[in-house]
Amino acid sequence: MFRLLKVSAFTIMLLSLAVVVSVSGIFITYFRLTAEEPVARITFEEVGNQEYNAYLTLPGNDIPGKYVIYGDQWRIDAEFVKIKPWANILGVDSRYKLVRLEGRYQDIEDQNTRPHMAYDLGATKGIDIGKLVADWNFLIDAEYGSSTFTDIEVSNTYMVYKSQFGLLVREDATQSDDARKGAVEGVFDWLFGSK
Repeated sequence: MFRLLKVSAFTIMLLSLAVVVSVSGIFITYFRLTAEEPVARITFEEVGNQEYNAYLTLPGNDIPGKYVIYGDQWRIDAEFVKIKPWANILGVDSRYKLVRLEGRYQDIEDQNTRPHMAYDLGATKGIDIGKLVADWNFLIDAEYGSSTFTDIEVSNTYMVYKSQFGLLVREDATQSDDARKGAVEGVFDWLFGSK
């Protein structure tokens, strides 16, 4: 009887350890595959009809670069190297290089006929994509361009993030009335429309 109880206690401890390791592995996998890193911060100042000064700040720089942007929207592009998921889980992150910032018009006719400026960001930060591909080819899942764009609101600060799969942007309302609303009131406004 004592031996049966001893084996059972050992089995329970072993199974408990296996459960803890499995759950930990699930959390580590989730956090590694959904990891995001801020790669740029951008604010706008309106200077004319569909003309803005864009202030782009990159990590490690306290002084933003100033760019003239035309249009209703802004866009940032990057060269992107996606790493295989198993390598992500083991701690290897995807690689990127910001290459372009530009304005964008919602209307196609405006896009084709109105003023337009694009800026090369390639020298600001990044990696040598060709060298990475040659040196670490067994880790690479895909190499492609990633781009994100959104409407320009001068009251917002925009944060650009690099995920394991590409670029994404989130806005942070800094001076609007919506920024001062509580979370519940914001949800009701979203569901039922603003007053």
